[in-house]
Order: sequence, then structure tokens, then C-alpha cells
Amino acid sequence: EKARRATPEYNAREKARRATPEYKARVRAKEKERQSVPGYEESERKRKREWSQSHAGKAYRKEYNAKPEVIAKRNSKRDSERLEVLQYYSKRLSKSNIPCCRCCGDNFHIDFLAVDHIAGIKKMDSEPELVKLGYSSSMGATNLMHWIIVNNFPKGFQVLCHNCNFAKGYTTNKNKCPHQK
Repeated sequence: EKARRATPEYNAREKARRATPEYKARVRAKEKERQSVPGYEESERKRKREWSQSHAGKAYRKEYNAKPEVIAKRNSKRDSERLEVLQYYSKRLSKSNIPCCRCCGDNFHIDFLAVDHIAGIKKMDSEPELVKLGYSSSMGATNLMHWIIVNNFPKGFQVLCHNCNFAKGYTTNKNKCPHQK
């Protein structure tokens, strides 16, 4: 039986059978029937959770995330969200869509710019407005950009170049950029 199912002819027949409207209608009817059972959603969530934590689920996710088209889509989304955040917070200063550093005005290359926590990354964990929105200092850069967009660009962030951002965080400079002295 296994050898018969492994043949290309069998696979082609099965694929054609599953593409028929009758088959699809039968599958939809079975799914609708399953969903009408009380507790279906909870049991389905539990089943999906167990599968995603299994060896097969982890292997599938790893293989899926390694696909070039998935990587390209993820990188494109990350870059567009980052640009949107940089443009929004720079617009207050430059009155244009060109992202620039709030301290020194640097706008040579977008990769040299960073989103800075005005009050400091750790102090922002205690700001009630941000905590209520779900802010956490443990967010990575990509998650932070997405969080900022979803929460409608909250106050407390600015755009700095990496040099000014690093200098601002340096305690021997009294947490001030050399441009501010």
C-alpha cells in the first residue's frame, strides 16, 4: 500500500480528486460539523499548540522560515516599518519625509539612524502610559518598530544617529551628546 501511494501517478490522481468541487464541498461540510461541537475552538487551539511545540512542528517552522521568499517578505516588512517610524519622528524636526538625526541633523544614510528612548530605555519601563500600551524595554528593534506603529507613534521616542545615540548613553559624558555641550 505505501509503495502504491508513493508513485507520481497516485499523487497526481489524488491531487486532481482533491481539486474537484464535490470534494471541497464535502471537506467544508465536515469542518462546519466539527465547529458546531461545543468546546471545538479550545480543543483545536490545544491541538495546534501541541503540534507547534512538537518536533515536527518546530522542524516545519524552521524549514518555512528558511525559505528565500519568506525571508525577503520579512525583511521588506521590517524595512518599511522602520522607514515609517523614522519618517514620523523626523518630520517633527525637519518638516520633511527625509529621516534625520535630531541632534546633529545627519541624514546621509538611513542605516546610520536609530530610534532613541528620550527618557532612557530602562526609565520608560516605569512610564504608566507606555506600560498600559504594552511597552517593554526587552523588545528588540523590529518588535519596537511594529509596536510603535500599532500604538500610533506614542511620545517618548526620537531619531538619533548611532553616534549621538551612543554618546547620549555614555555615562562619562553625563548622558549628553557632544553636540549638546
